[in-house]
Amino acid sequence: MNKKIVLYILIFIIIIASFLMLFNLSDFPPGLYPDEAMNGNNALESLHTGGWKVFYPENNGREGLFMNIQAIFLGLFGNKIWTLRLVSALFGILMVLGIYFLTKELFNNSRNIALLSSFFAATSFWIINFSRIGFRAIMAPMFLVWALYFLISAFNKIKEGNPKSYILNSIFSGVFYGLGFYSYIAYRATPLLIFVILLFYWFKNKDSAVRKKILLVASGYILVAIIIAAPLGLYFINNPQD
Repeated sequence: MNKKIVLYILIFIIIIASFLMLFNLSDFPPGLYPDEAMNGNNALESLHTGGWKVFYPENNGREGLFMNIQAIFLGLFGNKIWTLRLVSALFGILMVLGIYFLTKELFNNSRNIALLSSFFAATSFWIINFSRIGFRAIMAPMFLVWALYFLISAFNKIKEGNPKSYILNSIFSGVFYGLGFYSYIAYRATPLLIFVILLFYWFKNKDSAVRKKILLVASGYILVAIIIAAPLGLYFINNPQD
């Protein structure tokens, strides 16, 4: 398929996702359920006091990135229901775009499969549902999708022989993966998935030179992810009761 046609189709899919995730955010779903309201209260607190937190211990404890971004949006657009939900919607749209690139990387640059996958994501009930409420859960798959895209892209670029390319991708992957720990508690199970992916690429490539580059990519990725996630980890060490 022509690249220009692919681009037009992808833009159309993003427009579909944007409409389904952004239209009438204030009224649908109706009202604010308790978690949305609590997130909004914490966001307003951060905005008015400047007390930006990596973790908010109220309401059974929540990673702070979502509320901090909500606070920025409240400062820009005012204290409205749609403002609280806009953050989720934008993360949902970014995930649809990320699924396109991840799928293309997984299936040998197959644009057809990538477009189909992103379309299914754009029209998925659950993705739309979590993109239309002011709840942080949608952040977790978004960060994971982009982290996996850059990580797999880094491994695939090793054979191209351009160190700058695969090292840069491993850094981006580490950034997205590390940020994911500030999203939702279920994200803490993802290291198992990453471990399986690393093992797969290790055993897939028997060449010692390639394996050294795989170790380089994995090391860079893990190091960056640890640095990004460190503030949250230090918070938990210092506040185990939370």
